[in-house]
Parts: sequence; C-alpha cells; structure tokens
Amino acid sequence: MITREQVAQAKTIWEQARQSAVHAHECWALLQQSRKALVDSFRTTGFPVSKAAQEFERLMEDHAERYTAAQTHMDNMSAAYGKLLEEFNKACS
Repeated sequence: MITREQVAQAKTIWEQARQSAVHAHECWALLQQSRKALVDSFRTTGFPVSKAAQEFERLMEDHAERYTAAQTHMDNMSAAYGKLLEEFNKACS
C-alpha cells in the first residue's frame, strides 16, 4: 500500500527535478546571451576566430545536453509522482 508520505516524497522529488530543469534552462539562455562576450574573451586569450567559435559551440552543446537531461528527469519524476498519486487516490476511495 502506498502511504501519504511516499506521495509527498515523490512530489518533493518532482519539484526538485522541475527546479533543476528551470535552472538548466536559465544557464543555457544565459550562455546564448553571452555569445559575443565569450567569443571575444576567447579571442583575447589567443584563440583564433574559428577556434573561439568552436569552443562556444562546444559549450552550447554541453548546456543543451544538460538541459535535455534535466527535462527528461523532470518528466520521469512527474510520471512517477502521477502514478503514485493515482494509486494512492484509488486505494483511499
């Protein structure tokens, strides 16, 4: 039998996963907004233009992967929470 505490814990885990996804999205957006500054910074430290652009794209890919992983985790935790809540509500009916 599923307890109210298990449902509450699943909800907390889902909320944390949601916050993680929001944070990952904000970081990715900040990186996108910082493109010119980052490329200029790479160039100032001696990177050629093409290498600076490649390095920025590598950072973008890394953040995109992190954001996708955070969204997937959030979706999985949402599904787990929904399933537990549904089972709990059926048992209480």
